[in-house]
Amino acid sequence: MKTRATTTMKRRQFLRGLGGVTVGLPFLETFAPRKAVAQAAATPKRLVVFFNSNGVNMDKWFPTTAYGPLTADSFTGTGLEPLSSYATRILLPRGMHQVPRGYMRDPGGGDDHARGVGCKLTAAPLADTTERYATGVSIDQVIAQAVNPGGQGAFNTMIGYRSKDVLGCISYVAAGQQASPFQDPWKAFKDWTTSGAPAAGAMVDLAAARRKSVLDLVKVDFDALKANPALSAQDRTKLDLHYTSIRDVETTMGAAGLPACGMDATRTSQIMAIDPTTVTLDSQYQTIGGMMIDVLALSLACDHNRVATMQWGSGAAGPIFSWVPPDLNSMYNHHKLSHGSTTDGGTMNTLPMDQWKSALFNIDQWYATQLKALLDRMSAYVEPGGTMLDNSVVVYMNDLSDGLAHSWMDLPLMLIGGCQGYFKQGQYLKVTTGTGTANDTDAPTNQLCTTLANAMGVPMSNFGSAPTGKAGELAALKA
Repeated sequence: MKTRATTTMKRRQFLRGLGGVTVGLPFLETFAPRKAVAQAAATPKRLVVFFNSNGVNMDKWFPTTAYGPLTADSFTGTGLEPLSSYATRILLPRGMHQVPRGYMRDPGGGDDHARGVGCKLTAAPLADTTERYATGVSIDQVIAQAVNPGGQGAFNTMIGYRSKDVLGCISYVAAGQQASPFQDPWKAFKDWTTSGAPAAGAMVDLAAARRKSVLDLVKVDFDALKANPALSAQDRTKLDLHYTSIRDVETTMGAAGLPACGMDATRTSQIMAIDPTTVTLDSQYQTIGGMMIDVLALSLACDHNRVATMQWGSGAAGPIFSWVPPDLNSMYNHHKLSHGSTTDGGTMNTLPMDQWKSALFNIDQWYATQLKALLDRMSAYVEPGGTMLDNSVVVYMNDLSDGLAHSWMDLPLMLIGGCQGYFKQGQYLKVTTGTGTANDTDAPTNQLCTTLANAMGVPMSNFGSAPTGKAGELAALKA
C-alpha cells in the first residue's frame, strides 16, 4: 500500500498489486491529519446526477405536505414514498424550469425530449442539425476536471439501451461531443481498479477467468494494512465493509469472485449467466442497474472519481417495465405510457387514464427505490463530517415533468445530501416567484448548474449559454 510504513497518508489511498492493479480505499481516520480542520480539508465533496426520462405522474410525485420542513409523512402515497427515510436530507425545490426552454421557445434545434436530455446539464442550445447535439460542455465534466485528481472527466454510467443521437447521453465532454458512458458494469468496475492501464486490465480479466477476485491481486498490501497495529477498531470495521462491498459487486456481476455464502443455486446460476452482450436489454435493466449502483458507490468511496452520472434509459424511449405492476407495464414501454396512448398498426389507441397513470406511479416508485439503494450505499461510508452522503450532493433529474404535455416547467428535481453544509436539507421549497409552479418566470436550470459548481468548490457566476436572462446561483437552495 502506498506509504505503508508511515503513520500519515494522503487522502487518496490505494492498495497496489500485480500488473499495476490498484484498489482505492475509503477514508481511514487512523492515517489522517489529527486536526479537525485538516481532516475536513482532506475529505472531498462529491456530485452524483441520477437521471431518467419521460416525466413523472405529476399528480402523485411531489410531497403532500405544505412548503417547509419535510417529514416521512410528506411522501406517503407519492412516487417518492420509498425515500421517506431520507426526508430530513432531501431538498425539493418546486417551480424550476429548463433552459433553453421547450420546442420553438428558444433558438436551437430539437423537440422537447431532445432538449430535455441534451440541455439539462449543458444549459446550452442544441445544434440545428440531424443529431442536434448540445453546443456546450456539461456541468458534470466541468466540475470533474476541476476537482478530480489529475483532472479526469466524470464517471458516466448508463443503464439500458442508448440511442444513437442526442437522446442517448446527458453528459458532454465538449460542444457537440457526448461522453461515452459505461453500460457494462464489469468494464465500469475495471475502470477504477486499473486506472485505464491495459496491463492491469489484463490482470483483472485473467483473475476473473480463473474465478478469482481483484482483491486477490492486492492481498499482500491488504494483509499488511490489516496487520498495522496503529489501525483503529473503527477503521478495521470500515475496511471489512469495503472488502465485503467489493466482493459483493464482483459476485453479483458474476465476473469474478466466489458465490456469496448462503446464496441458493438458482440465484447463483442467474448471476453467472449474465452476458455482457445483453446488458442493454430490457430484461437486464433492473439487474444491471443494481450492479451499476454498487460500482458507482465504490468509485466515489475510493476517490477514483468525485463526479458521477447515472442515466436510466434514453429519452423518448425507456424499457418495458414487465416486473412492475399493473399489466400495462408488460405491454408498453415507458415513453408510450407517459403519453397515455400507443400506435398499433398505424392506429392511435388511447389508454384508460387511471390505468396508465397508475403504471407511471409505480414506475416512479421503482426509480425512487433504486435511488434509495444508492443513498444507502453512500450512507454506509463514514468520513470526517459524517457519511459520504453528507459530504456529497445527489441530484435527481428527469427530461420532462408531465410527459403527456411534454412540459419542461415545474420540473421534478431533488437534491439529497448537504455537500458539507452548502445546501439546505429537509425542505420543500417554492423557488419561483411566479403564479403557480408551471411557469418560466425565474428559477432556470442554468442557475441550478451554477449553484452545483459553487457547492463543489468550482466558483463561477453563471453556467451555460442559454438565452435566459437569469444568472448566478439559486440562493434559495443554499443553507
